[in-house]
Amino acid sequence: MLTTAAQIVVRIRAERELTMTSLAALAGVPTSTISRIESGRIEPTLGMIRRIALGAGYHLHLQYHDLFSGRIEDHPVGVGTNEDENGGDHDR
Repeated sequence: MLTTAAQIVVRIRAERELTMTSLAALAGVPTSTISRIESGRIEPTLGMIRRIALGAGYHLHLQYHDLFSGRIEDHPVGVGTNEDENGGDHDR
């Protein structure tokens, strides 16, 4: 199931009954950023989507299809950090 960033942010706001301004305050981003994401004028990074989701009290969980193995990978991903769950550094 493909979902756009705009659809995710709109759904978060609707489910939490938040205005753009209140979601922006919770996420620590400008209201204009929420507006531009929802209108499709910008495509945010996963880190930004994570920040917005966490601000509204959600956890980000990604599911992706591995084109090489054909498997669906389904596990929480630490987006926006350089460390994995075992404390490993991804930049090395």
